[in-house]
Amino acid sequence: MEKTLKRLQPTMMKALRERYGEAEANDRWKGLESQFSRWLREEGDLGGRKNMMSSSMMLCYAVCAFYEAMDRELTHEQFDMMVEDAMTASFRRIGIINMNRLYRNRTLMKLCHSFVRRYTKKADKYRGNKWGDTWKIRVNPNGHTVGFAMTLDSCPLYEFAKKRGYMDVLPWMCATDQRVARAMHAYLIRHKTISSGDDCCEYWYVGDTSPEALADSGSK
Repeated sequence: MEKTLKRLQPTMMKALRERYGEAEANDRWKGLESQFSRWLREEGDLGGRKNMMSSSMMLCYAVCAFYEAMDRELTHEQFDMMVEDAMTASFRRIGIINMNRLYRNRTLMKLCHSFVRRYTKKADKYRGNKWGDTWKIRVNPNGHTVGFAMTLDSCPLYEFAKKRGYMDVLPWMCATDQRVARAMHAYLIRHKTISSGDDCCEYWYVGDTSPEALADSGSK
C-alpha cells in the first residue's frame, strides 16, 4: 500500500465504519485504493520520492478519494480531525522547532532560502518531464530580511482539483499549511492563494509571537 494511504487508513476506516458498517466500509476502502491508484497512473506522482514536495500531491489524491468514498459528505471538521490523527507524529517532531528563536537569524534563513533555490533548479529541470506539472517556485521575491519566504506561481493540487471537480475541498488542504506552521511556533503570513483565485500562493514564515505576526491581518 502507498505510504500516504497506509498512514491515513486507520482514521479513514474509522469514519467509514461509523457511517457504513464494517462490511461496506471494507468495500469502500477497496474502491478508495483503486481510485487513488488510477489517479496515480493518470495524473502522475510528480517524481515520487525524488521530489520532496510530491507528498502533498499524494495527500491530495488520498483526501479526494476519501471524499468520494464518503459520498462527498466529508465535513471540514472531519477533514481536520483526519489530518490531526494522521500527522500527530510529524507535528510532534517539528514541534522541537521554535521559529520565534530562529526567524531573525539571517544566516540560518539564508541557508534555508539557498536550500530551496537548489530545489527549484532541480524542479525546473524536470518539470514537464519526470516531475510533470510540479510547482513553480520563487524564493523570497519580496526580499524579506527576516523569516523564510517563497512564492508558488503554479500548483498541481489546484490543477487537479479544477480538472476533477474538487475545488470545494482544496481550501481545506491549503489550510493545513497554517497547522504545520503552528506546530513549529511559526506564523504563516499569506495573503494570496491560487485556490482562492489569486495568481500565486505567498508564503512568509515568521515567529508566532513576532511583531510581524501580531501586525498581520487577513492571512489565508
